[in-house]
Formats: sequence, C-alpha cells, structure tokens
Amino acid sequence: CGPFNSEFREKLYDAFLQATQKLGVPGHQKIEQVAFLVDQGTVGEWALEGLPSDELSIQNAIMVTRSSRYPLMVDPQGQANRWIKSREKHRISQNPAMCVTTLSSKNLKDQIEFTMGEGLCLIIENVENEVDPMLDPVIDKAIIKKGKNMYINVSDQNMDYK
Repeated sequence: CGPFNSEFREKLYDAFLQATQKLGVPGHQKIEQVAFLVDQGTVGEWALEGLPSDELSIQNAIMVTRSSRYPLMVDPQGQANRWIKSREKHRISQNPAMCVTTLSSKNLKDQIEFTMGEGLCLIIENVENEVDPMLDPVIDKAIIKKGKNMYINVSDQNMDYK
C-alpha cells in the first residue's frame, strides 16, 4: 500500500524529527507512530481480520483506513487482498459478483456504478502496470455534491455515491 519500504519510512521519520528539533518545535524525542495514530483495540481487530502484525503492515492499514483517497495496493503475496476481503466480507457477501472484479471485466463501469450507488466496496484485482483513467475520479474520491446527493463523475456520467 505505502509507496516506501520500512527502511525508507524510518529515514523520513528521522529526518522529520531532526528538522523539528532544529526548529525548536517542542515534542518528545521519539514518537511511537502507530500508537499515536491508532489504538491497540483497532490493531487487534485488524489482526483478527487477517492483517499481519508487523509494523509495516500496520502502517499500511492506517493509510488504507485513514487516507483521503482509495488505496491502490501492490500486493505480490496477497496479504492485503486477504485482509481487505475479510474486513469487507459483510459488504462483499451482499453481491460478490459485483464487488470483486478485474480491470479487463466488460462490466467494470456497471460494477463501479452499482457498488458506489449501493455503498458497497469494489475490489479490482490483478492490476498490472496501468490503471484505467476512468478510475481516476473514483480513486481520488472526486465527490461532487449537488443538494443532498453526492456523485462521482465516471466517464462523463455522474454516478451516485453513498
């Protein structure tokens, strides 16, 4: 999920700490990022849903659940896919054929419209190098509010968003 491995994230964090200390920003010497961003109960729920317990997986889960955009996960081992499917099993079970798909599906636009309109999740598996530009407004959560209704414009069509 995250664009950086654990070593690079640690370097970024160390650089951030040094910069804030140099500027005289008051704070602790070392902040436990995961504990600051999420409580142990939530981490425990994620573990029960199948999320690995390593620090990087937990950081990725924080990004997935708190991001202003929908996640695009590079997942060669399938761990994130299994976790998301377990986490969303109730919503997926309402209409599995519409909630899990691939980019090559001929019904992709219909699946997007249906899942957004019904407030269901949509998991697009086996994404290779390119993401269909039709998905950009969805991934970006480019929500348009008209009165009390919300929409996302997909392929020049406003689709209901719940």
